[in-house]
Amino acid sequence: MRSQIAVLTLLSLSACACTSQREREAQREREERDRNSAAYKVGEAAHEVAKHAEKAAAAAGRQLQESARKASEGWKEKEKEEREKVRQDH
Repeated sequence: MRSQIAVLTLLSLSACACTSQREREAQREREERDRNSAAYKVGEAAHEVAKHAEKAAAAAGRQLQESARKASEGWKEKEKEEREKVRQDH
């Protein structure tokens, strides 16, 4: 009786293993078809565009900060020149 149970258990496990293997192969085939689909490729392209846009935005942000710093320096310098001119006039 125990040997029959053991044999049935082994057969059940091997059937599950075969089913799981077939399911994994089917899943891989679906994934491969998905990777070759137009929608998948559009998604990849959109991801690349988003990465590029993120880098461009970061660079633009740095340039904007640098320009703001220079504008501030120019403002302060002109203000200083005007104060000195007022002192010289008095």
